[in-house]
Amino acid sequence: MTAKNFVFRETQSVMPPKMIAAIVLLLLVVTGLFAYIYISQEFFGRPVGEHSIDSHWALIIFSATALLTVYVSRLKIITRVDEEKLTMSLGVIGKRKFLLDTIQDAKVYEGNAAADFLGYGYRIAIKQTGYIGRAEKAVTIKIRDHKRELVITTEQPKDLLKALKPDE
Repeated sequence: MTAKNFVFRETQSVMPPKMIAAIVLLLLVVTGLFAYIYISQEFFGRPVGEHSIDSHWALIIFSATALLTVYVSRLKIITRVDEEKLTMSLGVIGKRKFLLDTIQDAKVYEGNAAADFLGYGYRIAIKQTGYIGRAEKAVTIKIRDHKRELVITTEQPKDLLKALKPDE
């Protein structure tokens, strides 16, 4: 297996670090509460009250919030361009690949992508799909046989455009 030579690679946060820290802290508190419910019922033999949840549900919710905490704390938009394709991903999910041959046009996005898409992350608008991160600049890409244009925020729009159109 050979290593890919990336013409362009960028990783950008979806949320500000302080917001990520606040969300992780909130999720840790919720995780702790459900862990306490589970431990008190299973190991200390405390009875389940009439308005309480059973210990197996507490364990399931604890596990789900713990996994969500890990996912949110590592959430990043990854943009990669190699010799053949553009690859976009949002953390471990949402990976999409576009062949460079199918790109009809690419240009600098006019406006504020985060405001136009009403937030950060993977966004869908009427005529556009966006990978919107913390970068203030963006690139719009028109792809053959796709109804929506692709909008990608980036700190280096000129480098991304150059990687997408190497022959120009």
